[in-house]
Amino acid sequence: MFVLILIFSITIHSIHSSIRTIDDCQLLIVGGTTSALGAVLSASKILSIRTCLIEPTDWIGGQLTAELLSAPDFAYHVIKDKDTNFTLDVGSIDRQLNNQNLLFSHMLNILGDTGHCWVSPKCSIPELFHSQVILPLLNNTRIFYNTVIKHITKDSSGRHIIQIDAIQRSVRQTSSERCRFLSEELPDWYSQEDSLWFTKTELSFRNISFVIEGSSWGEVLVLSNASYIQGLMEQFDGDTSGIGNSTCGQSFTFDFLEQLRETPVDELPNPLPEPSGGANYSFEYLTWERVWTYRRVNTSAPDSNIIAVNDITIQNWSEGNDYRKEYFFLSPSDAHRQRDINQWQGGVNLDAIQNAERLAYGYHYWYRKNSPTQWTNRTILIRSISAAGTCHGLAKMPYLRESRRSIGFDNFLMNITTISGHARNLHGYIFDDRLCIGAYNVDIHSMIQCTYPSYMHESYPILPYYIPLRAMTNRDIDNLIVIGKTMAQTFLVNSATRLHPVEFSIGQAAGIVGIYAVQNNLESVAKMLEEEHLRRVQSMVKEFTPTSWTINGTRYPDD
Repeated sequence: MFVLILIFSITIHSIHSSIRTIDDCQLLIVGGTTSALGAVLSASKILSIRTCLIEPTDWIGGQLTAELLSAPDFAYHVIKDKDTNFTLDVGSIDRQLNNQNLLFSHMLNILGDTGHCWVSPKCSIPELFHSQVILPLLNNTRIFYNTVIKHITKDSSGRHIIQIDAIQRSVRQTSSERCRFLSEELPDWYSQEDSLWFTKTELSFRNISFVIEGSSWGEVLVLSNASYIQGLMEQFDGDTSGIGNSTCGQSFTFDFLEQLRETPVDELPNPLPEPSGGANYSFEYLTWERVWTYRRVNTSAPDSNIIAVNDITIQNWSEGNDYRKEYFFLSPSDAHRQRDINQWQGGVNLDAIQNAERLAYGYHYWYRKNSPTQWTNRTILIRSISAAGTCHGLAKMPYLRESRRSIGFDNFLMNITTISGHARNLHGYIFDDRLCIGAYNVDIHSMIQCTYPSYMHESYPILPYYIPLRAMTNRDIDNLIVIGKTMAQTFLVNSATRLHPVEFSIGQAAGIVGIYAVQNNLESVAKMLEEEHLRRVQSMVKEFTPTSWTINGTRYPDD
């Protein structure tokens, strides 16, 4: 059994004279996700000067940009009661305009559906989504790009984060060193020392009122010694004991872009070896062409049934570049050890990252080799910084389907019973402290060597659901707001809340929570559960994202 409730202070490294102190970021968002993007956009609308975002890459947006998945997933499922045959089309309900986050819908409409893919109603090129959609929205935001967090200091009570130290890297313009993959480069990100590739600036964020944990990897949870669970550390849905397998969970993926050329093109041989244990690629039950149009982002074709010259597609395929053999995160004990000896590097498994990179490259070459005669040697991996954001063509960051998950106030975890039920129920449990809505089916990309508890194999009819404020809390840290995949939720619930539109709405709501707390000089997120604060916050959030579902013309709840 591993106990995650360790009570001690995090020791900070000695302050060096070259550290840059930033003392006017009262709301500090630790980002890297689509949820963090949502948070900074809503918070900055109200309090831009005192809101700051730490972004680990130079492409803000998480899944939509740095993870190269600008073909967002929306609910598509229909549920049916066996006893009455009552049917609820959750996908259609989710697509109704009055149930959508209007800003997110506006963002998708700017570029529109340039790819005619069949997994999403709107598929577009990631770099264009970043440059033409996101960047114009960031005029009033304070963003620290290419920055990772390294240390966290709490006050004497151990319940308030008062300082976050980070490392910002700047690319050396004169560097002509070879192209590096993330598995090679990541330790450099977390080192204070200058390297052949980067010069570094140490940043010390102080005078912090509230922190939003919007990182992909749940780093604030680990560095602040907050309670969390990861992977399969749940014997039953809602279990907070920390018993279970912390190195099994969902697979992860390095996405990449491919282009279809007019004539055959030679490519250099695969520069990477096979991943450890080899690789086994498959189209599953689909054709080569159907996989091509799955997440296609640019085409001259009129629909998803036709392939055209110069097509560009995102490869994100479960039997292709999904890496299923090793877990992305280190065990809690190994991550804590990395933290405690001041060698923090994200608490992630570099071997797994390297093997996932090798799997992705191998999949490209396998896919190219197994094309129909008509398309032989005409697909190329786009190795372009201007298009993919990297010199090697793989995404800047891996596409993750889970993270470290907070344990909320009073051991709260949003559990599967609150988002599932009979179709005739129409919607999930209406939390009194609800702040936004979401819809998506349970979607688990399992790992090969892992055994999943039997309850995870059961069928759960997922209803249009609600996200409560309590899911954005941590039981140990009063001034911490957790969003996206780091929310206080079970493994199963995360598998239904982890998609782009839901994450963005959660972030939008959390940004308002953070600003409200700062403006009203609150000391704890828990204070906002009090009636006078909760109703005000909910009223403010409604201006940014829906908090009620409209189903068959009726609002649930109608308030």
